[in-house]
Amino acid sequence: MGRRIQENATFDILPITRDDWGLFKKIIPSEYQAVIHCAYDLKNSINEQPGIVLESNIISTARALELCKEKKIQKFIFISSCSVYGDSSNSSEDKQCNPVSMNGFIKLFNEELIKSFCDANAINYLILRVFNSYGGDDTFSVVHKMISCARNKKPFTLIDGGISERDFIHVNDVAKIVCALAEMPHIREIINVGSGQSIRIIDLLKTVEMKYGKISVVNRDSSGEIVYSRANINKLKNIVRLQTIDIFDFIRDLM
Repeated sequence: MGRRIQENATFDILPITRDDWGLFKKIIPSEYQAVIHCAYDLKNSINEQPGIVLESNIISTARALELCKEKKIQKFIFISSCSVYGDSSNSSEDKQCNPVSMNGFIKLFNEELIKSFCDANAINYLILRVFNSYGGDDTFSVVHKMISCARNKKPFTLIDGGISERDFIHVNDVAKIVCALAEMPHIREIINVGSGQSIRIIDLLKTVEMKYGKISVVNRDSSGEIVYSRANINKLKNIVRLQTIDIFDFIRDLM
């Protein structure tokens, strides 16, 4: 854990989607050094289609692990989520997780499955607990929804007056961090991936309004809303040297 890694690592990457899963099965043993598992079903509701959601979010992990063992791939990198922490201001990687959402429970189950399987089969793993990502082809983050409402002159639903605080990290920074951490040799670690800064949703809204003009707001209360979430990135900073994109600069620089 003492070796600091640059963020400009380069790799030959074979992208595999659910539609071309067969490519994975055709890989020659030891041809690839790592699997980065970032697939997750955000479209379907577990309350409406539990079978589909569990197939997409848990069985897919199990199959990827089995193929790693079969293909002798020595590292498994899993994109987890800050949702495993639940409603807690303590996001140290060694704290006991207490998820409060199905997303958090499913991510945490995957983490435990990965740790157990990889320990039993001598496979190195990295579990990356990514905080609130935005940018790129994002269509689900509060950042995207807020900007979309501003551009299209539609009302934005503001939860609890926007007092909640979140740690936002751009997807480009997430990708750089993942590639840098992928170079870590022979390690089994859980690492938070975030900016280390918390931003109030209401402040984000004000910045979007400065860019696009006043937004019509629909206020809604939510007893289940997590009030505070910020990544403890002490472990990450000891490994990766990276200057993350400032979310306010991102909004101001939008075309």
